[in-house]
Amino acid sequence: MKELNKLNINDIQTYLQAGVLTEPFLSGEIVKNKILYDKNTHSHANDIESLMRWVHAHVTSSNSEEFSIKNKFQRTAKEIWKSGVATGCTDWATLFVTFARQLGIPATLLHTAEKSFVEDVKNNKDITVCKGHSFCECYFNGKWILVDPTFKKIENNYDCNYIHLNYQVGGSNDYISYYRGLDLGKKQTMKEHNNEMIEISKGLTI
Repeated sequence: MKELNKLNINDIQTYLQAGVLTEPFLSGEIVKNKILYDKNTHSHANDIESLMRWVHAHVTSSNSEEFSIKNKFQRTAKEIWKSGVATGCTDWATLFVTFARQLGIPATLLHTAEKSFVEDVKNNKDITVCKGHSFCECYFNGKWILVDPTFKKIENNYDCNYIHLNYQVGGSNDYISYYRGLDLGKKQTMKEHNNEMIEISKGLTI
């Protein structure tokens, strides 16, 4: 996992690149045409809104716990798309950043931990469930904005390290960023991911 820094204009070219799990698998022309079609159908939509809608039209959330446990943090964007099933927020974010970069939109995958979860870790409480959420950040219309591909939400003004949402995810509005990258950088088991999340959370500032 990488150290977090404030995003700035110098990061634009970095976040137009593909990552290990976010290599493009459809032609850029196909992606652009799909988004153009959606924008023509929804006259007030922008590229980001159309992209989220298109992804959700082709992929559904898993209703199988067994499938989710087996595949979470384990697949490339191509594998997620081919299956037509997302195991959770990281899958949605992985797909979104892959296509966003093909549209010329710089995009990060942002991993966050629920603030109350970080507090529990720092207070040495027994952790039975790791609580967090994956977002994306996009450089759009001259500034970085926060995008939630899972719930198709956009926050135009946000703190890139301490996120307060105008809506709730899992009963919480407050999340602390702990990883920003092109994607996760590697496939992980749930146990590997959760252990890493717990260790990083010990050093986070609330």
